[in-house]
Amino acid sequence: MVLNIGCGGRPEDRATTIGDVRLDSEKLPSVTIVADAHNMPFRGNVFGTIVCFEVLEHLDSPIKALREFRRVLKEEGRVVITVPNVWYWRRIFRTLLKGHGVLEKTPHANHKQAWDIYDFHRLAYQAEFRVIKVKWLDWYPKGKLKLGSLDRILWFIPQVCFTHAMFKLRAINKPELE
Repeated sequence: MVLNIGCGGRPEDRATTIGDVRLDSEKLPSVTIVADAHNMPFRGNVFGTIVCFEVLEHLDSPIKALREFRRVLKEEGRVVITVPNVWYWRRIFRTLLKGHGVLEKTPHANHKQAWDIYDFHRLAYQAEFRVIKVKWLDWYPKGKLKLGSLDRILWFIPQVCFTHAMFKLRAINKPELE
């Protein structure tokens, strides 16, 4: 079974319909269970896959939520999470123009936290997960950047070029933690 955490309610967003169980904190058309990601109403070891797209950065306690993901995930299950890329060049440029320090890392006012790829690895490990794959995502339409030759150079630096990161996680077995 697939659990979609924070599936949201935008009908034009395909991610809202992914999953056998679609959980969100409010009742929306695609939601099948209204619950908090920090304390889900499921017994342990139920789901083979958990997806969580653009949600973790909005939560009060991502570590508590990830530990809850771990609790309801089957031993050989996987988790797929997307988060904004805090080092995306437009965010850095916008932050510098507004006079904020880049290391504040929160790309949007309604985001409570943000991570770079290294911080996310540590966060996952603290919740007993191992990052098995990172994929860089660009959610801007092709050609929108219009940077000429600079655009071609930036593609070689994914940490700066892409708007989001997708992490695939597996649960760490207890002996691996020691």
